[in-house]
Amino acid sequence: MLNAADRVRLFPVLGRMTYLNTAWRGPISTPAAEAAKGYIDDLALRGVTGFDDWQKVWYATRDEFAAFVNAQPAEIQLLPNATEAFARIALGIDWRAGDHAVVPARDYPGVARVLNDLVRHGVELANVPTRADGSVPAEDLIAAINPRTRLVAASHVDFRTGYRIDAAKLAEGCRARGALCALDSVQGIGAVPVDVKQWGVDCATFEGRKWLNGLDTLGVLYVRESSLDALTPHTLGTYSVPSPYDFETPNQPLAPGAQRFQLGAPAMPQVYAMGAALKLQKDLGPARIQARVAELAAELREMAAGQGYSVIGNDWPTENRSGIVSLRREGKLADAGLGAKLVAGKVAASARQGILRVSPHFYNESADLKRLFEVLAGS
Repeated sequence: MLNAADRVRLFPVLGRMTYLNTAWRGPISTPAAEAAKGYIDDLALRGVTGFDDWQKVWYATRDEFAAFVNAQPAEIQLLPNATEAFARIALGIDWRAGDHAVVPARDYPGVARVLNDLVRHGVELANVPTRADGSVPAEDLIAAINPRTRLVAASHVDFRTGYRIDAAKLAEGCRARGALCALDSVQGIGAVPVDVKQWGVDCATFEGRKWLNGLDTLGVLYVRESSLDALTPHTLGTYSVPSPYDFETPNQPLAPGAQRFQLGAPAMPQVYAMGAALKLQKDLGPARIQARVAELAAELREMAAGQGYSVIGNDWPTENRSGIVSLRREGKLADAGLGAKLVAGKVAASARQGILRVSPHFYNESADLKRLFEVLAGS
């Protein structure tokens, strides 16, 4: 998608190393970095007199994100990070002893740990196991629902294996059984199609620092308008009410829409970076980006299998694949020094317990994949 000069201009880290670790943290793009610095410079020059302009960017970025995921602006709220956004969902339910929730047993801690903590409130939890092929299909989560289930939560894309759940099937199964459906799309947004209306989920959470190539930390909460009354903010803050600057009226009703889940002002450098990151995706074309990610992931799978590596999920349907490709730490990859070897070879990938997780993005090219395998082979 990019020529050599544009690759390095937009992502300077690519001039220093082979970067295949977007699933951990995407390199911030030059436009996003410049936007964040621009806010800081403006703050230094104008102080609080620039507040009105900053607030316009804040709400414009919210609106742009809403359009990006096919939501209404009032259904979107910018929050400190995705885990905090997910906590707004989990703690927003008026749980009673004996209530039930469903989550993949090995989901990301920002999802699984939040739900496991509900046990101390008397909530019973179904931890759905991962199948031998590394997947947790929607039907397995739906099968775990019982008449007391109030919430089913999962990652849109699994952070370990890259398995992409059928969001629409999960949402439909939850709706038919009277349970709320929440998806965390931190590993999906910016790399695979995301459409909250098409999915039909009640809630979703996002982050800007991975596949959107923004600045951490900034999370995003989506709550479908028709599901809003199913949640109550677990606490209130300055911005949880309709008139946050009316300091003489502390007791106000809840703000309309997802704003009621906001406590304080968001981190403005991150907001500015998010706006620039979304613009870059829009300028390049989300569909083109997603197609390129899928193309690189397929090429990576083919290369890995051709060289004898065990690839997780090679039998998954195409629609369940994502930009994450994980190789089992077997044979040569079982070497305890694999991480150091990658660093020495100037390759960024994630050598974790049991897997080598590789996550190319649209700014990568075939030569990057070849370089990875050269380093793995000791060349």
